Amino acid sequence: MLTSFLVLEITALISLIWALKFKITKLTWITMLIVTILNAGYVYWLMPVPTLSQLVMPVAVESAIVVVWALITGASAQVVQRVTKRGTHISLEGLTIWPFIIPIIAFLISLGAGVSQALTVRPMYNSVQATVKKEAPLTKDDQPIALSAQASQNMMKKAFSQVPDSSMYRLGDLSAQYINGKPYYVAPVEFNGFMSWLMNRTLPGYFIISATDINDTAHFVKEKLDYSETSWFSHNIARKIYMRNPKYAQVGEPILEIDNNNQAYWVQTLLNVRWAGQLMYDDIHVSLTNADTGKTTVYSTKDLPAWVDAGVSPEAATRMNRAYGNPYAFNFRHKNQIKPTENGSESGVTPVFNNDRSISYFDDFTTVTSNADSDKGYSLIDTRTGKLSFYTGKNVGIMDSDGAIKVAKQLHPQNKWHGSNPVIMNIDGTPTWVVSMMDQNERFREYAYIKGADQNVIGEGANASDALAAYRNALAGSVQTASANDASIKTQTITGKVARVNANATLDDKQVVIFKLENDETMYTLDPSKMQNALLMQAGDDVTLKVKTVKGASVANVINLTNNSLK
Repeated sequence: MLTSFLVLEITALISLIWALKFKITKLTWITMLIVTILNAGYVYWLMPVPTLSQLVMPVAVESAIVVVWALITGASAQVVQRVTKRGTHISLEGLTIWPFIIPIIAFLISLGAGVSQALTVRPMYNSVQATVKKEAPLTKDDQPIALSAQASQNMMKKAFSQVPDSSMYRLGDLSAQYINGKPYYVAPVEFNGFMSWLMNRTLPGYFIISATDINDTAHFVKEKLDYSETSWFSHNIARKIYMRNPKYAQVGEPILEIDNNNQAYWVQTLLNVRWAGQLMYDDIHVSLTNADTGKTTVYSTKDLPAWVDAGVSPEAATRMNRAYGNPYAFNFRHKNQIKPTENGSESGVTPVFNNDRSISYFDDFTTVTSNADSDKGYSLIDTRTGKLSFYTGKNVGIMDSDGAIKVAKQLHPQNKWHGSNPVIMNIDGTPTWVVSMMDQNERFREYAYIKGADQNVIGEGANASDALAAYRNALAGSVQTASANDASIKTQTITGKVARVNANATLDDKQVVIFKLENDETMYTLDPSKMQNALLMQAGDDVTLKVKTVKGASVANVINLTNNSLK
């Protein structure tokens, strides 16, 4: 911080001395004092910067303004002097280009940095720790369906009256994390401005709400937080982190996390940055600051304490997705170029809770030149390590999250509901969009399951279980109603042992039997009015089936059933 201030001061002073060919007046000294005060304020609020290219621009602008001011005031003094002496000749002697050398050099460095940043995209792409995979890991059994972040934030705002002197504060940014092994959203209470900080000095606490229980309500946790993002001077968290680690760039807003002893910490992502401003993702560090004492410690991601869930901020994850999708500086054919849709709930990505007590940031990718709403795959970024996994396989060619949100918006046009938190999941082998339906007041209404390859196959429900059941019925219906001359239909004979059966399911208000076989991911459906012995089927029965399947579907319609165990 001091270095940045001295650089600005020295360049301003040199520019002024160089430009002035006239007597140093009282006005000049006053001007330098004003410049010094402005420099101090500028450095405090907007500096320091981690790269040379970001420093030279304010140097260029300031030195250019100082030179122009000096030349104008000097020329004005000459005019006044010659008019006073009744002279008619005004001399421009001594006014040369040399005083502008400093701003010219600074502008050239800044221009070079901009060109370098545009051309050197490949190093950033190569720094992303990426792995391409074919399988789709997101299944209904592996990931609990998370409540929409917007709905959670809305409930916190409605509960804001729990905060003492609530008019002095505002709700901070939401973050996803585990507390005592359960998924929660956490949002700090922040100061509402300088006077709020001056009168209170400490934040009163934070809000938490379950990320998976739609019936949970927002709870305010009272805890004194002396350091925060909206605190001023030495208690501002960004300055605290910078003074501890000046060589790293802080990417994204600091996240409030709660450790195993219920102590609040600010977690900030730190990235290495090249001279021209390019962020590098192969050496991620994380700063932890005790929100009460201000003690700051920096860790590499491999050394992070076990309780830290989000060492990588959502903003850093979004930047990482952009770098991964655009590996070329100039690619007019857009070969191998894709872009993240950034439809997530937190800075363009959506946090996904995993049953192994980890969190990933989800985002899907689409083409850069088309409005076809076609998905090119999706990424999951580990929030602790920053490692990116890119999944293709069945996901390529289905609708992207833009298409899923459009379909969701058309489900209840009379209510003006809209979709949020789109996440793709593998439901019984079928890529499926799970979308949270929100009303105009950002209140959660229902879940919608939308088949990625067919927008007409949809299941809705007030909770994830009901929506899943409705969606499975819709999948079954999509097979039963397929026309006989459909080229994608196949008829085959299958034998196996029944693993699970539901004889009381309904489809279009008609009873159907749905069952699965052991070591078989396909769901089989049949009409019991045509095969009444199916109502007696139970788990463990050996059966022989003649089934009709549609290519790409995870549901098959049974044409004929022989229960070899029924005697």
